[in-house]
Amino acid sequence: MRNYVPVDVNNLPDIFDIQLAGEIYTFRIDYNQVANYYTVTILKDDVTLLSQEPLLLNQLVGIDLQNSNLPSIDLRVMDETGKAQDAGLGELGEGNVQIYLDVIDPNGSETDDPTIKPLGYDPDETSDELTDEEVSL
Repeated sequence: MRNYVPVDVNNLPDIFDIQLAGEIYTFRIDYNQVANYYTVTILKDDVTLLSQEPLLLNQLVGIDLQNSNLPSIDLRVMDETGKAQDAGLGELGEGNVQIYLDVIDPNGSETDDPTIKPLGYDPDETSDELTDEEVSL
């Protein structure tokens, strides 16, 4: 199971500090009743980096913004079970829909079976150097 940003949708606006990739960010979660979606505002050192971004199912947070001050880790609104239809009222924070840290552990800890190795992961690989066959191609 992936790590996620805890959201308290029963106490809005939910304002909290969280450490992501070694930096402290302030998150503010609000709900838009007209459009039935939650929004996120992200601040760092009292500077607004992202304002009222809609939290939409299966979308990265802040994907359209080029801001090097945003968290360097991808945040994705998703349902790991694949059952949710949206991230609106009754879904985000209460069900399986969360703001997940979209990071895959190279050791495969996101799976229920610890013996499964992720595609392309080779624990015996010690070098990125090309083999003789690759060089001659």
